Amino acid sequence: MRLRSQLFGVVTGLFVVLLMAVLLVSIQGTRRYLEQQLASHAQDAATTLSITLGQSLGNHDKVLAETQVLSVFDRGYFKRIAVLGMDRNPILVRELPEKIEGVPNWFVRMVPIATPSGEAFVGSGWRQLGKVLVTSQPTFAYQHLWRMTVEEMAWLLVTCVVAMLLLQLGLHVVLKPLRAIEKTANAVQAKRFEQIEVMPKAPELASVVRAMNQMSTRVGEMLEAETRKAQALQKQVYADELTGLANRRGLLGRLADLLEGEFHFSLGAVVSVELDDMRLLTRRYGFAVGEQIMRGVVEVAQALFADLPVTILTRNNEYSFCFVLADMDSEAVRSLVQTLRTRILTALEGNEAAQEIGIQVSAAFFTQKDKRSDVLAKADLAVETARQSARNGFAVLETELEEPCTLGSFGWRTLISTALVEKRWRLLHQPVVQLDETRRVVQTECMVRLIDSEGALLPAANFLPMAARHRLMPEVDRAMLGLAFEYLTNLMPGDVMMAVNLSQQSLADRGFMAWFELELTKLGRHAKRLAVEVSEFGALRDLAATHHAEQMVHRHGGKFGIDHFGLEPRALELLRTLLPDYVKLSAALMVDVETLEPATDMLRSFVTLAHSLDVMVIAQQVESTLQVSSLREARVDAGQGYYFGAPQ
Repeated sequence: MRLRSQLFGVVTGLFVVLLMAVLLVSIQGTRRYLEQQLASHAQDAATTLSITLGQSLGNHDKVLAETQVLSVFDRGYFKRIAVLGMDRNPILVRELPEKIEGVPNWFVRMVPIATPSGEAFVGSGWRQLGKVLVTSQPTFAYQHLWRMTVEEMAWLLVTCVVAMLLLQLGLHVVLKPLRAIEKTANAVQAKRFEQIEVMPKAPELASVVRAMNQMSTRVGEMLEAETRKAQALQKQVYADELTGLANRRGLLGRLADLLEGEFHFSLGAVVSVELDDMRLLTRRYGFAVGEQIMRGVVEVAQALFADLPVTILTRNNEYSFCFVLADMDSEAVRSLVQTLRTRILTALEGNEAAQEIGIQVSAAFFTQKDKRSDVLAKADLAVETARQSARNGFAVLETELEEPCTLGSFGWRTLISTALVEKRWRLLHQPVVQLDETRRVVQTECMVRLIDSEGALLPAANFLPMAARHRLMPEVDRAMLGLAFEYLTNLMPGDVMMAVNLSQQSLADRGFMAWFELELTKLGRHAKRLAVEVSEFGALRDLAATHHAEQMVHRHGGKFGIDHFGLEPRALELLRTLLPDYVKLSAALMVDVETLEPATDMLRSFVTLAHSLDVMVIAQQVESTLQVSSLREARVDAGQGYYFGAPQ
């Protein structure tokens, strides 16, 4: 088949489908409108009748009441009118069979029109006598819908014929043969290297397809190689080779990110499993037996913690493991730790060598206000408590839930809710600066602060965990965005992007996202200067919601970024999946870059991969000239931190 015939058939089919879709949408829209009109009509009649019936039934004049009902019913606009007493027994009922003339039965069956009843209470003075139910007759609605459908179908047929004639004329002038080529070109531009499966029959286009497929394959292989290299370096720095879990450095970095990042929680727990006398066991039975025991512990933990919302699974040192949980209540943690201990002992029950070691299982709780060193100290205390209790010890330290101040949970909820009503919020800004010689400000990140009843600014670390606990983050984000949009529209320099962070709760809230898109529409041209950031943790927790937000922001011309990037094992996968405009590196990476050469190599690999995908890389918590020098050597694009300016 000739290319022109193929295109004509495809375009014609799509056009017909589109016209049918337009017709169906129009029919459905008209039907919904008619249903609303029938409901309104019935409700108005019920309200009117309730007033007149209140007078007649209040005087026990049933004849007058019947006359009043008949005067309305006999017009033929109603299917049923019923007056019920307080005992729900009918006092008066008038019904008219549904009779639809001039409309085919198949149309009535395919496009049913609902006829909701209107109701109103009948009363006399303060007395309630019953209620009246009114159902409208759908005959006139069906007739109107059928006429509209026939007329619109005729117009669509005329439009279809005219369009097909114009298409034939257009194909003589312009031939756009391969949508697959255009799609692949767009995909390559978006760093998705797809193959064109169908080879065009036209010889002048087949060579183009072969060239594009070869280019796509080679560039894709280069990016895959760079991705594998970055993943290998990430594992070298942050993963344990034997178990595949995070190592001690990975634990410290991800725990710091959990405590200081964008995810807010009320209670976390460190579950520890420590294997005593493992050195004696390996001397007697060999390292292979010891590795088998450790892998058994890891398999039990991975199976148990796989479906939990927030977990960090690590091999803390040679013979101990730490499993960090967050966003769980204390009772659930206790039950989980008991299950973990039981499963580990059961899994190792048949291992003769494992009977010579002690397996200490413990848990300690922490809150987001704790420092990393405090969390690890609590974990050590819990392990020692378990060790002192028995050979295969078990201990769960009591929960120490203290609020960030003496307000208490209800007090924080009241304070935040009051601030939302009274609009007691303040916006701070911190610059993001290019690391080249120009030191140009490319972005300003907005941070919200709550103003308490005495006029003091409360840090986000104090009130955001409580807002998250009480599911108030969408309202807090609305307040923050309201201030940010006002600043963007009226005060911000025209050549600088403004960055805002959205919480995971807000991303998952449909009402918030609908409001956010409406506000982006209102921003108009200013929306192109807005950058929306989502934390790496939040993006991985709900990838679908994050992708929806990314598409929404890009649809309005804005930028989309990932905050606290680089520590999660799936970080590079996220980079390839979402293709953000920029990433902000986790602050924990900065410490490792200064002290560990493999971490510097990993950063360089991250940056190379990001630049290959046209993703800008921004470092956070930059505080020294030495850090700036290291970042420039790694080709990081920009930096943010007190070195360039504090939030103000």
